[in-house]
Amino acid sequence: MLRRLRALLPFDRFIVEGESMTPSVSPGERVFVNRAAYWFGPPKAGDLVVLRDPRKPERLLIKRIDEAHGNSFEVAGDNVDASTDSRTFGPVPADLILGKVWFRY
Repeated sequence: MLRRLRALLPFDRFIVEGESMTPSVSPGERVFVNRAAYWFGPPKAGDLVVLRDPRKPERLLIKRIDEAHGNSFEVAGDNVDASTDSRTFGPVPADLILGKVWFRY
């Protein structure tokens, strides 16, 4: 029952792995993600988002929206030397963006 209820709620939590978003978000930090944030409008430049890796959809990434191109988005890590992002895999379709990071803890 709890598992079903959790699936209906528009929020999720994740633990960050990797250095691609340092210094903004460090490995081991947890992020609280609002999956409903983009139900009524698209992501904006500067938003911190969790998305599916376009090359391996089972893998989740945390990135910042760099710019929008219609229904796709350029994403980038804050630590460009340690980030695999749109420079590697190109623009990300909106349906791969799971939600906006509301806060980290």
